[in-house]
Amino acid sequence: MTHTIENSLITAILCIIIFIPIYLAVRSARIKKTKKISNELSLIEKDLDLALQAIEQFDSFVLAIDRGKKIIIKMDLKDYSPQLINLKSITDCTLVEKRRGAAINQLQLVLIGKDQQALHTIIFYQQYVDNEGRLKRNIRLAAQWEVMIKAII
Repeated sequence: MTHTIENSLITAILCIIIFIPIYLAVRSARIKKTKKISNELSLIEKDLDLALQAIEQFDSFVLAIDRGKKIIIKMDLKDYSPQLINLKSITDCTLVEKRRGAAINQLQLVLIGKDQQALHTIIFYQQYVDNEGRLKRNIRLAAQWEVMIKAII
């Protein structure tokens, strides 16, 4: 019986020695990523004289909007490069779900210009690329962004 307790104690200590550094490393990486995103958005805000109100982070990008100047910033998280989308030339937007059977392959917000042409697309979810566990959250957030953009234009 004492060998079982000793073995359990040794196993528990080894698990703690292994998992605590991994947890701390992951947590540190997340904090650094959040700080980097915040710093990049602050620089963009200062450079372009914007006041970003709604900021949302997705799997591969961050969306932010300045409602007063009607500008959306989409920042890619691979290289932190911003894409500016001017909403002054947008007349409508539509949320589109592309499906294959019952599964959603892609969820995108299509921004339509004055000539009824799609000027920009914001892809909120892409199958095999984004985390499928966050699909419901992404659908809800995409619908909120559609309502927010329609209220501005």
